[in-house]
Amino acid sequence: MYIIGLTGGISCGKSAVADVLRRYFGATTLDIDTVTRWLLEPGGELFEAYVRHFGSYVVTREGTLNRKMIGEIIFNHPDEREWINSVAHPVLLQKARDFLVECSEIGAGLVVLEVPLLFEAGWEHLFDEIWAVYTKRQTQIWRLMSRDNLTRQQALARINAQMSTAEMCARADVKIRNLGNHRKIRQLVTAAIHGRIF
Repeated sequence: MYIIGLTGGISCGKSAVADVLRRYFGATTLDIDTVTRWLLEPGGELFEAYVRHFGSYVVTREGTLNRKMIGEIIFNHPDEREWINSVAHPVLLQKARDFLVECSEIGAGLVVLEVPLLFEAGWEHLFDEIWAVYTKRQTQIWRLMSRDNLTRQQALARINAQMSTAEMCARADVKIRNLGNHRKIRQLVTAAIHGRIF
C-alpha cells in the first residue's frame, strides 16, 4: 500500500488532484475536510466540544453549528484557532489511522488523504510521499470569495492563517501547480505518479 498525503492552501484545487488520482489511477481517497464536517454535525464529537467551549450562541435555530461564525472565530482569533486545532487534530488523526487500517485490510494499492493542515498538524509520518497543490494567489483569493461568498479581506484572512505556499512546497515531495485546466492537472499527476509501485 502506497500512501500519499495531499495538501495545499485553501481553494488551491486539492480535490481536483485527488479526483484524477481516483479516476485514472484507482486511488482510494479520503478528504479530512469531509470527515470534519461529519464530526461537526449535531451529536458529532467535535460539535459537542465546540458547543461546550463557545456556548450555545454558535448553534443555529435549526440546531446545527453556525459554521460561518466558527470560521470567523478560527481565522480572526489565533488563540481560539489553536484551541480548535488541539481538539480537532487528535480526533481526525484517529479517523485517518482507522481509514488506513481499513485500506490495508481490503488490499488497497494507492491511498490518498487530503489534509489541508498536514504540516501544521504534524502528520508527515503517515505518508510515503507528500504532494502540495498550489495556484496563483489571485486565483486562490477569487475562488475562495466565490465559493464561500466572502469579501476580499475575509478571504485573505483565511489564506494568511495557513502556512505559506513557499514553505509548504519546500517541505513537500511533489508540487502540483493548478491553473484550472483539468487536462494539465492530469498530465502533471501522471508525470508525478510515473514509476511509483503500489
